[in-house]
Amino acid sequence: MLGKLIKNSFKANASAVYINYLAMGVVAVIMLILMFVDWTKWGDRGVGVGMAIKVAAAGLLCLTAFVNMVLTFVAVFGEFRRSMYRSEGQLTLTLPVRSSTLLFAKWLSGSFWVILSYTALYLCIFGSMLYLIRHSLGVIEGDADYYSIYTLVTEMIRQLADAAGINAPNINVVLNLAGVYAIKGGVSACVFVMIVFFAVTVSYCRPFNKHNSLNAVLFFFITTFVSITAAKIMQNLFTVYIVVSQDAFTFVTGKEEVKAAWMNGYGAASFTDMFVTALFGVGVYLFTVHLIDTKVNVSD
Repeated sequence: MLGKLIKNSFKANASAVYINYLAMGVVAVIMLILMFVDWTKWGDRGVGVGMAIKVAAAGLLCLTAFVNMVLTFVAVFGEFRRSMYRSEGQLTLTLPVRSSTLLFAKWLSGSFWVILSYTALYLCIFGSMLYLIRHSLGVIEGDADYYSIYTLVTEMIRQLADAAGINAPNINVVLNLAGVYAIKGGVSACVFVMIVFFAVTVSYCRPFNKHNSLNAVLFFFITTFVSITAAKIMQNLFTVYIVVSQDAFTFVTGKEEVKAAWMNGYGAASFTDMFVTALFGVGVYLFTVHLIDTKVNVSD
């Protein structure tokens, strides 16, 4: 039964968001064409105009991804409310399955689409930045004045990093550290979805069901504040770090070990906040199940 619920939840959310991704795909193709056109064929004037077009295209691409992310949020959370607590909820909540199973299927599907929209946005941002930087370097390498300025800026950045006790990590360390932050971002996104589902659920419980939307927003911000505060308190009390090298991940608790890792060209990220946030998400999930079983008032 769980498999069928998950499949139906994915279908329902897919039907709600597919038009967003279709529109984003069309815009992305147009913007990528404008970005990859070799405008230098039009001479010196083409270099400047081409750079402006590439920057504008990259900006529009990132803006499209951001709008797609927002619309995905609206679609996913709207589908959850419609299928659980509106008129369709009268049928959904009478299915011969536990509320915990039903909520898990909705949460898994919603988290997938939210993470996908986040990923699309960050890929657009960082991909555009990397392309524009490489293109800019290719253009200015032939100009001694521009290239000397670039060299001066990079040297200043290196000196600031040295002053902060940071030795530039190699590409393998950067990729491993990016993987750690990707996992942390995925956990945060999953907890974010659960907090929104909880806030929507509370807004359909008496005495808060008279102003559903307003109460949902209010409880979302309150719950998010509690989650962030709990993570910060635990991080101040006892912090566990993940030290990332080229081929290993090590857990440490001392700031001196973290400082030494950065000085040796490694990377480090806090693990405590992710762990506390995940535990908080589990607690919110269990409390939401309790509300569905005992307090929810389904409306027409």
